[in-house]
Amino acid sequence: MRSFVFAAAEHVALGTPVGPIDLTTPLVAVACVLAAIILVVGVVLLSRPRRVRAAARQRGAHADAQDRRRWHRRIDDVVSRHQAGALERGEAFAELASIARDYASEASGRDLKSHTLADIRREPRTSSTKQGFDMLRLTISALYPPEFADSTVNGPAREASVEEAAGWVSNLVERWSR
Repeated sequence: MRSFVFAAAEHVALGTPVGPIDLTTPLVAVACVLAAIILVVGVVLLSRPRRVRAAARQRGAHADAQDRRRWHRRIDDVVSRHQAGALERGEAFAELASIARDYASEASGRDLKSHTLADIRREPRTSSTKQGFDMLRLTISALYPPEFADSTVNGPAREASVEEAAGWVSNLVERWSR
């Protein structure tokens, strides 16, 4: 035993090379582990549902005014078609209510297109949306009697004109806080 210990010490002391170290197996194992990690991350990222990108909004002083003009054109179109006889009074009120809901949906980022007054009242409010939702509720409640009530019995329903109702919706568009 003594001779083996002295032989190993002598071998190290003389600086004789021990032989090549084979690192092929550990390097292949590390490469396989890294490839597996990359594949797992890729599968996770690609399997997630894609986000629908919102349409690019214009920025600057005239962006809101330009957007509002689009809504005012829709409102004016309803009034023009009603005045031309192409749209009955009840249909005009229904279209104006639809425009108000569409505008509120776009302005709030929530789908309000089929909301009733009770649904609008229950809609969660923040300091930035409170005024808009309150105005939407008032606008829709003002449009309901002329749209649905019997105008022979209900005086306010009889007296409201399509032009006046268009003004209510225009007011909503102008005053909604963005």
